[in-house]
Amino acid sequence: MNTELSPKFLKTIIGNAEAEFCLYNPRSKSGIQTWEIKVRNTDNTRKIIIVRDYGYKIDYEEIQIHPFKNRAERNKEIYRLYHEEGISQIFLGNLFNISQPSVSLIVNGK
Repeated sequence: MNTELSPKFLKTIIGNAEAEFCLYNPRSKSGIQTWEIKVRNTDNTRKIIIVRDYGYKIDYEEIQIHPFKNRAERNKEIYRLYHEEGISQIFLGNLFNISQPSVSLIVNGK
């Protein structure tokens, strides 16, 4: 099992952007080997790219981050990313600069 993405493949999916953080999950919630990548674009915006290894193919998708203006809207976006997109709590903590236990409280509605 390969736990790293090849530099050539990474360059293909992020282009001239910079991979700031990459989290490898041997078995995500869906049971598939995944990489969650936080990407900083050249205009200093960020995006999320999820790479999935199905065994017979490797696929990727960009996950949209909805804009927010306050803590309540941020928490709603964290909740959405976790429950609808399946992003891990550790990755969301890194993305939003909060701790994983804080993410856990948000996604569990506490």
